[in-house]
Formats: sequence, structure tokens, C-alpha cells
Amino acid sequence: MNDRAGLPPGLAKKDRLPPGLERQLQRNGTLPPGLQKRALRLPASCEARLPSLPNDWVRVAVSGRVILLNSRERIVDLFWLDRD
Repeated sequence: MNDRAGLPPGLAKKDRLPPGLERQLQRNGTLPPGLQKRALRLPASCEARLPSLPNDWVRVAVSGRVILLNSRERIVDLFWLDRD
């Protein structure tokens, strides 16, 4: 999965987000507008292996993380994708 496709060249080459965006990715926070546009839903094959969620919750991938969003688009939890 390549979620760096729409990034400016300087950010596309980095493994991490700029510090300001990193700080905004916290539990009970929301995704900044620029990251909302790049958030990709997890493929059905991944979702099938994970516990079910409440109907209006969603898992998305953003910059190397899986983020669990509730119905208000608040970050409930987040973790790094295993890149090995």
C-alpha cells in the first residue's frame, strides 16, 4: 500500500510525518484535514482478520499507521503497521 502518492516530494520520501502532524495523531483527537484526504480504508482481507467494530466505526491507514475512528471521526486508537 502506498499512501505517499499524493504528497509533496519532500514528504513523500520521509518515513514519518512532520512533527506538527505527528503530535496531532493522538487518541481522542481528529485527523487533520490533509490527512483525512489521504486516509485509506483497510482492505476487506485485513478487516476480516480483525475483531468486528461498531457499525459506524472505521479503520483507516495513514502514513504507516492503522487508525480506529469512531462515528464522530475521533481517533479511538492507533498503531504502527508492521513493515517486516
